[in-house]
Order: sequence, then structure tokens, then C-alpha cells
Amino acid sequence: MGTLILLAAEASSEGIGFNFNILETNIINLSVVIGVLFVVGSKALKSTLSERQEGISTEIKEVEARLAKAESELKEQKQNVADAKTEAERILSDAKARAQSSKESILAQAKQDVERMKASAAQDLNAEQDRVIAELRQRVVSLALEKVETQLPSRLDDASQKQLIDRSIAVLGG
Repeated sequence: MGTLILLAAEASSEGIGFNFNILETNIINLSVVIGVLFVVGSKALKSTLSERQEGISTEIKEVEARLAKAESELKEQKQNVADAKTEAERILSDAKARAQSSKESILAQAKQDVERMKASAAQDLNAEQDRVIAELRQRVVSLALEKVETQLPSRLDDASQKQLIDRSIAVLGG
């Protein structure tokens, strides 16, 4: 503060300095102008601040409404995701159950096919065995007849032949 007074004293010696005369410096005029500006400006400032406050309040309400809507949509989407996961798990379990059922069905069908093949093979084997046995009998009969035919003329004379014919007729019912 002492420096300020010293500067004022030096400035007054040179022609430039502080004028402490109230009337000469127009402090009254300046206070009236500032007062008028304060009264008029405060109304304008109050209305501007009031409008700004209302605008901010409206924006806050809009933001809160959007926030509530976004939270609601987020909750709904989370529920949709949970539902989708549940549905996916259900589909997966259904698919596993169908796969197991198909597996069991295929295995049962394969067992039936194996049993059918075994039965068919056994039947084919029995048929082949019967055919071979019948063929062997036919061959044995053929060989026996050939042997009998070759030996019969030398062992069969007329009396034996007549006796054989009579016996055969008697057996046949005549």
C-alpha cells in the first residue's frame, strides 16, 4: 500500500496521478450508472438464468427419462438373452435326447439285422445241409442200384426171379 501512495505522489508531480476529489472524478455518476445497470441487468440476468435453469431441468428430466427407458430396454434385452439361453439349452437337451433315441433305435435295428442274418445263414446252412444229404442219398441209391444191377444177373436165376416177382405182387396187393 505504501508503494501505491508513493506512485501517486510521484505521478502528481509529473501531472499524472490519482484524483481523490469525488465530484471531479464522477464517482456519483458512475455509481448511478452501475446501480441502473444492476437493477435492469439483474432482471435480464434473472430471466436468462431462470430460462437456463428451466432448460437444464428439462434436459435433466429428458435424460432421466431416456435413462429409465434405456434401463428398461436393457432389462428386457437381458431377459431376452436369458430366454434365448434357456431355449438353446432346451433345444440342446432335445437334440441330445433325439440323438440318444436314434442311437438306441439304430443299435436295436442293427441287432435285429444281425439276428436276421444269423437266422438266414442258419437257414441257408440247414438247406444246404439237407441238399447235400439228399444228394448223398441219391448217390448212395444210384451206387447201390448199379451194384445190384451188376451182381443181380449172376445171382438171380429163373426160379429166384419168379419167386421175387410173386413176392412183389403179393406185397403190392395182388
